[in-house]
Amino acid sequence: MKNIYSISLASIFMLLTSTALHAAAIAGTSTGVFIDPSGPSGMVTSGEGTPTFSWGNGAPFNSPPSSLSFTGNTFNSQTDQVFSFGTLTFFNGTVVSGTQANTVDLNVTLSFTAPSGINQDFSYNLGLINTPNTSNADASADIVQFQTIFPSTSFISGGIDYTLEFLGFGNITGSGFSTVNQFYVREGSTASASLLGRVTSVVSPVPEPETYFMLLAGLGLIGFIARRRNQGISMNFA
Repeated sequence: MKNIYSISLASIFMLLTSTALHAAAIAGTSTGVFIDPSGPSGMVTSGEGTPTFSWGNGAPFNSPPSSLSFTGNTFNSQTDQVFSFGTLTFFNGTVVSGTQANTVDLNVTLSFTAPSGINQDFSYNLGLINTPNTSNADASADIVQFQTIFPSTSFISGGIDYTLEFLGFGNITGSGFSTVNQFYVREGSTASASLLGRVTSVVSPVPEPETYFMLLAGLGLIGFIARRRNQGISMNFA
C-alpha cells in the first residue's frame, strides 16, 4: 500500500511539473555594436556604439591600431541546431603599451522573423589580451576572449522560454586560430571567425482532458488510501 501511495504521488508530480522540448523555426537577421570599453587611464579608443571598434596608439607612429568589427548576417535554422549569428573580424596592430583597451562589450541584436516580431539584445563581454611581441608568431598573437566559456541569454515569447547559447568560433579565415572561447590573430595580421550559437526552447504544456482525468483519479486514490489507513482497515492488492 505504501508503494502505491508513493507511485501515485510521483505520477501526479510528473503531471504537474512536466515540460516538453519544442522544436521550432529560428530565423532572422543580426546586427551588432561595441560599447563600454575598459582599460588603463591612457587608453585610446574609437568607434564606440558602432560595428567597428579600435584601440591603442599604433607603433611606430601612424601605424594602424588594433580593431574589431562585427558583421551581421541572415540566419535560418531550428531550435537545438548550431548556426552562425555573425562574423567577428580582428586586426592585430602593434600599439603603445598603456594605450590599449582590456575589455569591450559586443551588443548583438537578433531581429527574429521566426518567432515573429521579436527584437532581442544579447551582450557579450570580450577580453582583449594584448600579448608582448616575440620571435614566436603564435605566442605573440593577440586574443579576443569570451569571458565565459558558454555564455547564454534567455527570453520568453508566446509562453516559450528561449535561450541563445554561444558555442564557439568557427570558419576561421586569415592569419588566425581559435579555441572554444578564444580567437587568436598573429601580429600585424587580420583574421575572421564566425560566431556560432544555438537556440533552445522549453514549453510548459497545457494539460489535455485526459491529463485532468488522470490527475483527479490519482488524487481520489490517495484520498481513498488515506481514509482506509485512518480507519485501520487492511487492504490487499493483487
